[in-house]
Amino acid sequence: MKISVTKDFGTAKKPVLPLVPETTTVIKKEDLAQVDLLSNPTDANSTKAKFAFKILEGGTEMAHEVIQWMQNVERAFAGLNSNTGTLSRQMMQQFARGSALSGFNASVMQLATPTRLQTVASAQAAVNADDGTDVARANGLAAHLVAMQALTDITVLDLQALGAAIVDAAVHDMVAVLLSTKILQLERVKQHLRRKVRKPIDMGIRTYLMHTIRIN
Repeated sequence: MKISVTKDFGTAKKPVLPLVPETTTVIKKEDLAQVDLLSNPTDANSTKAKFAFKILEGGTEMAHEVIQWMQNVERAFAGLNSNTGTLSRQMMQQFARGSALSGFNASVMQLATPTRLQTVASAQAAVNADDGTDVARANGLAAHLVAMQALTDITVLDLQALGAAIVDAAVHDMVAVLLSTKILQLERVKQHLRRKVRKPIDMGIRTYLMHTIRIN
């Protein structure tokens, strides 16, 4: 995988790591994912609380922002009682966009195919292993096999446990890819701290120490 940093990363235009925190940028409403979380996820009539977090783009965020986003997604899934892959996948369409969303959607499809085939194989194995003495059981296994064979890479997400596992794995795969692209930036930040960070003449020692502790 090719790892690169932006052209203005670590220059006078955009310092590797400014000693003094930059002014917090006001996030636009269209850049936020907003959902109503249930106080009791198993009760659709329970009290709701508004929850908003920044949509993941995939190219501009720092590593800690990516990790924070993943934690917010997990909180949203839990608070919305998202217990199937279909629901979680639908939510992800508003939680991410750009390269992050395309990476997630591609990962879902890559994971769904082998999961679906394994599900069919397991259902077929159960039918083959049945001795046929219990007609009701045999009919049930046969019907289950037919249902599994009818699944597609999209409808397999409807399976409660398997579908949710596919989406969870896709989210983690996408985050892992995004974080891996930050490795070079991290090395340059460490080099910057070791070689270039100096206390400005007009900054007090206590203030400088506080900033250094914050950075660490």
